Order: sequence, then structure tokens, then C-alpha cells
Amino acid sequence: MNKPQVTYYPEVNKVSSSDHIKWSPAKKIILVEYSDFQCPACKLFHDYIRQELETTKDPKIQEIVKKITFVFRSFPLTNIHPHSLKAAKAAEAAGRQNKFYQMADLLFANQDQWAQSDQPQGLFLAYAKELKLDADQFQKDLSSSSIQTKIQSDIRSGEKAQLTATPTFYLQGNKVSVTSFAEFKQLLLDTLAKSP
Repeated sequence: MNKPQVTYYPEVNKVSSSDHIKWSPAKKIILVEYSDFQCPACKLFHDYIRQELETTKDPKIQEIVKKITFVFRSFPLTNIHPHSLKAAKAAEAAGRQNKFYQMADLLFANQDQWAQSDQPQGLFLAYAKELKLDADQFQKDLSSSSIQTKIQSDIRSGEKAQLTATPTFYLQGNKVSVTSFAEFKQLLLDTLAKSP
């Protein structure tokens, strides 16, 4: 097995109050993902994380979710994914009602549908209703300048870390290049084994 290439970017590891966090709140081991909701590879990793890490019965794998802080940051590649910024705004708007990850799940699950649509905002509103969000507030938040600022902050953070593709992961500030899901999982397990 090839050893993953790693480059260190300490700024990526700084978690702010506007970041979307799940798994462990402790922030001792931090895994940051830069993702694009319209990116097919991002969907594959999202599905893998949901199915293989978050819902597993394997106690060793459950330790990943218990001890690692997962941070999601948007990095919409609008030059190749024209609706990715709109999707990031929908997730952020849902986040204002504490449903960021639930909206992220719906965006990835329905990626083929909204990515092909001429009017994805209508689908995003339907997802908001499915999540029982306040639809009026959701629509106001979609066009809010603070949501645009949050996404731009995520993008700048990724650019400072030389990000060029999605998904890109940073573990403890180290840029991780893995070639398989198994290698990704093993890297997380190895990190846990080394931590106090």
C-alpha cells in the first residue's frame, strides 16, 4: 500500500464558530473536508462516510465518530459545477435552522436531480419543506450576504491551503491524499491509535 502524501496547513485546523461540526465536539483530532455539493466524487465520499463510518456497528470504527471532530467546508467549483454555489447556500440556509447536515444529506442524495435542473432553487425549497424548515426564513437566508460571506470564507481558507480539487481532506492540518476508502479509514484508525 502506498503511503498517503501529506502536506501541513495549520490554518485549516482552526475551527471557527461558523464551521459545521459533527461527531466529537472535543476538537482534539480534527478532520476537515472541503467539498462541492455538485461534485460526483464528493457524493461518493459523503455516502461512504454516512454508510461505513457513521452507521457502523463495528466498535473500532465507532471510535472514529466518537473521537474525531468532523468539519465540513464548502468549496464550490463553479467553473465546472454551475449549481454548486446555489447548493452551498441552501445548506448554509438550512444550517441557520440547525439542519445543515440534514440538507447536505438531501443535496448529495438528490445530486443528479438538482444538478440537471434549470431551476434548482425550487428543489432546494422542496428539500427545506421536507426538513420542516421555516420556508420564508430559508428563502431569506438563501439571499443573505452573511451566507455568501461564510462560503467565501470557506473558499479562501481552502485556497490558502492550495486546494484545487474536491473532495479534499485535512487531518490535524495535514492535507491527505488517499486512493481508496479503505486507505482513508485506515488513516483515521491509525491517527486514533497514536492519540493519547
